[in-house]
Amino acid sequence: MMRLILIILLIPIIVIYTFIDFIVTFFIEKVFKINLLNYRTNFVKLVFKIVLCLSGVKANIKGKENIEALSNEKSYFIISNHRGFCDVVRGYLLFDKPTGIVAKKELAKIPVLSYWMKKINCVFLDRNDLRDGVKMIVTCINNISAGISMWIFPEGTRCKSKNPQDLLEFKSGSFKIAEKTNCYILPIAFKNTEYVFENQSPFIKASNIYINIGKAYKISDLNEDDKKDIGRYNQKIVKELIMEV
Repeated sequence: MMRLILIILLIPIIVIYTFIDFIVTFFIEKVFKINLLNYRTNFVKLVFKIVLCLSGVKANIKGKENIEALSNEKSYFIISNHRGFCDVVRGYLLFDKPTGIVAKKELAKIPVLSYWMKKINCVFLDRNDLRDGVKMIVTCINNISAGISMWIFPEGTRCKSKNPQDLLEFKSGSFKIAEKTNCYILPIAFKNTEYVFENQSPFIKASNIYINIGKAYKISDLNEDDKKDIGRYNQKIVKELIMEV
């Protein structure tokens, strides 16, 4: 209960700061033409760190060297399974480059949250609208080309199975982003993240979570069979990463 209260008390502070950010940075960006992406990325990471601290989350991370191996890359395409909100809160801290996330359109209706998501180049997607899907792919391609990595959950929604090895179908369409930009795909697996928030909502539980980062690869390096079924290929990679932790 105390953890929940502390996080609730954090909300008005973020709201006030957001209002100040909107006023001050509007003039900085419009008048002085200064790009504030790095500043905003660092602010979001700071909030996530505070939330993790208050939540009592302990992350066991494997494969950090696979992110370090991409240090010379301008940007890359991140894919992962989706177990809970903590996937994003802890996972976002892994990346030292500006990173946007593809999120469900419902989050765009939450004022303060959507403000910061837009500022760090997140893309909102209506999963039932094919045109919106095409628009999302084009936006992500442009972002990656501009040096902003993009993170997507190919399952399309959170997997609620009690078995951490269960995965929903990985949609192949989103992988066109990596194919068109010829960027690296970085696979990541999350385990036990649902125990922090979702499994005892509205309460918060201190939990051990597990993150396994796989080796990055390019679609152009795959054989034709794997290219044709790229969704299943990546689903298999993520499942193997889950089994390793």
